[in-house]
Amino acid sequence: MSDIAIKVENLSKCYQIYDRPQDRLLQMLVRSRKQYYSEFWALKDVSFEIKKGETVGIIGRNGSGKSTLLQMICGTLNPTGGRIKLMVCLPTCCV
Repeated sequence: MSDIAIKVENLSKCYQIYDRPQDRLLQMLVRSRKQYYSEFWALKDVSFEIKKGETVGIIGRNGSGKSTLLQMICGTLNPTGGRIKLMVCLPTCCV
């Protein structure tokens, strides 16, 4: 049995930033012919492993991707690239 609890491999998250609200609509209409947004990479190619029983802290400046990383680990935000493996063993219960 593996001693890894969380494994993150080449995790990336890119947001599309629009200057104006109508640019989002224009992007949907023209598809890939023209780009009406700029890309903001909140995370790019992040990899690490956390073993069972380890305590980990995530530190960094504002806007460095801490919350984005935690949201992707929790499953409330989808990554643009890479993958997350959660090796969780739930205890069996007897009634």
